[in-house]
Formats: sequence, structure tokens, C-alpha cells
Amino acid sequence: MKKESQRISTFIHRWFKGTEKKRIKWSEVYLAVAGKMHRLLVEGRRARSAAKRLHQDLPITALGQMKLEPGDILYTPSSESTYYAGHMGIIGLDGKVYHVHPYGPVFADSLDWYITRFYEGDRFIVFRSRLNQAGVKAAQWVQDHYKQVKFYRLQTNLRSIERNYCSKFIYQAYQFTTGLDLWSRKFVKLNQGYIYPFRIERSPALEVLGTFYK
Repeated sequence: MKKESQRISTFIHRWFKGTEKKRIKWSEVYLAVAGKMHRLLVEGRRARSAAKRLHQDLPITALGQMKLEPGDILYTPSSESTYYAGHMGIIGLDGKVYHVHPYGPVFADSLDWYITRFYEGDRFIVFRSRLNQAGVKAAQWVQDHYKQVKFYRLQTNLRSIERNYCSKFIYQAYQFTTGLDLWSRKFVKLNQGYIYPFRIERSPALEVLGTFYK
């Protein structure tokens, strides 16, 4: 009876071990396929789009020469360097780029260092608030609160500063200071949801100052 139970225990152990190996293999297959599909469908399209944008986008050196103001938003659309989700940062009163990042969870970078985080071919779009002084107040807020960010989390609670991500942090900076809603939702009283970078990109409260490529 004891030997039989040992056989069963050994079988179960081997079965779970085999399952773990299969999971690891399947994850490797998924990553390989996802990478291949991204290169085929996204990167190829991005390369073609980038070639067309050369006539309207400025080189990244022009971004370094641009006079950025507190509260200006730097947005980079979906790419490998942004984990295919897009990324954005906000200019502080000190001229640094404040952004919540998976490896941070939050950084205060010089503009030059911020740009080095992205790959060649990535695009940068600069936005500014249409509401007078809103940018300055948002910039002050990020400097006062960025150290309160403790975890990079895609959390639905829009009022939580501790658990944050890039676009939510910028949304909070404007929402908590001037009440400016960069999401422009119908149900503004609901403090739940995901603020994706593209939602802020489409906000009528912002104007585009320029587009740049690396």
C-alpha cells in the first residue's frame, strides 16, 4: 500500500513537472510567434509610415532644440521599446521628463536621457494644454507627487497614485490640479477605468506642437 501511494505521488510529481515544461515551451513559442508577427505586421508598416513621415516629421535633434514648457507631454506610439503599448512623459518645472515606467517605477530624466530609452525609428509627438496655466500646475503636481508612486500597475482606480502607469500619472496631474479631463469621458464621476496613452493623444484639450523621429 505504501509503495502504491509512493508510485502515485511520483506520477503526480512527474505530471506536474511535465506540465511546467510544456508551459515554458508554449510561452517560448508564443513569444517567438508574437515577435515574428510584430515584425511582419507592425514594424514593416511602421517603416513604411516612417518613410512617408520624413516629409513632415523633424529629426530628433530638433526636439532637443525646441523650447518645451512645464506640463508639455511627450508621447511615443506603439513600438518595441514601449512594449507595444505606447509611452508618455511630462515636462516638470525643472525641465526634466517625469514618467512612470515598468523598470522604475518612476523616473525624472533629462530630455537627452529620456530619448535614449527609445529605439531608432521611434516617433515622438509633443502636446501642450490649451488651458492657460494648466501645464504649470500639472508640472508642479508631478514633482510633488512622483515619489509617491511605488508600483507600476495597470490598475483601474484612477485616484490611486501609489499604483500607477505612464498615462494615468499624466491624467492625474491635470485632473487633480485644474480638473482638466484628458480622457474626455461621458461619465466623468466614475473614478474607474484604464487611461491608455492613445486616449490622451486624442484629447481635444491638447494641441500638437510637433512630431519628431529618432
